[in-house]
Order: sequence, then C-alpha cells, then structure tokens
Amino acid sequence: MPGEPSNDRKGGFLAFWTTLPGILTGLAALITAIVGAVGLWRSQHDVSSAPTTAATTSVESTAGGGGASVTGRGRLSLGSGDEADLEQGQIGTSSTADLIFGPESTPTVLATGSSFLAPATGTLTKAGCTRALRTRHDTFELVSRASEQGLCVSTVEGNVAGVRIVKRPGVGNANLVLAFTVWR
Repeated sequence: MPGEPSNDRKGGFLAFWTTLPGILTGLAALITAIVGAVGLWRSQHDVSSAPTTAATTSVESTAGGGGASVTGRGRLSLGSGDEADLEQGQIGTSSTADLIFGPESTPTVLATGSSFLAPATGTLTKAGCTRALRTRHDTFELVSRASEQGLCVSTVEGNVAGVRIVKRPGVGNANLVLAFTVWR
C-alpha cells in the first residue's frame, strides 16, 4: 500500500534509539526537561530568588538619628554595573549617582564622582557616619568585607548616607540588595 509507512522506516527510527547516539540524545533530552522543570518550579515557589523591586523609597523630612533630617530611605536591588543615586532612590546612569555595584568578578561597591565611603563603626546614624567619613575616604569596598554594621557614604550632593547590605550576591542571585537612609 502506498499510503502506509513501511516497516523498514519504522524499524529504522526505532533502531536509532538503541544506538549510542540515540541513547545519548534521549538522555540529554531527559536532563534538559528535568532542569527546565526544576528551574520553572523554583522561579514560581522560591521567594528568595524572586527579583526585588528596583527601588522602593519614601522621601521624608522627619527627624531621625539624633535630630538629623532624613531626606530619603529605601531599598535598591543592584545588578552588576548598576549605578545608584541614594537621594533619588533610583538606579541608572546619572551625574548624581553615588555608588556603583562594580562589574568586577569580585563583588565591589564603588564610590562615584565626588562621593566616598567608610565602613560604619557602630549603628548607622548621621553622627556615627559623619565621624567615620572624617577619618576614611575610601573609593571602594569589597562586598565580602563590608561589615554587618554597613557603610557610610558621603554623597555627590554633600549629604551623608548609611547603607546596609540586605542581601549579598551569590548562587542563584546576582543582585546586591541595599537598604539606605540619607540625612541632610
């Protein structure tokens, strides 16, 4: 019959799967399917790997940190090479950016323009950061060495900011998440 496939064609197709190339092809397809299913499941159910909002800020003029005027506070999730303007609570290229999450292979926070950094020596307050920034004018800090207390930043606009690392980059998460407060 001309419309029916021949047994030779069926046999040739099935015979392929019993050869080494056929077995390897099937194994590769199975591994790809499993990895894809696990990745999809993790992206749907793993809150820790879910992307955070780029910036959530609330600009205030309330007293905080010993009567200091808080001009901004929020969180930023920076990818490699991202610039952060702490006063605006924004990520992006700008002449007023204060920090860059370094594109180096070793995660680094870099000061930009006229800003500089100092490791915090106690709680993040305007007075504590002002003291730290009087003695240190660092241009970068390795994320792995940043203390639990955080970093103090002298911003491009001349304000003082306290930055705490909320989440460091690692396996399954390439972003650096920072919480910050800016004082006038």
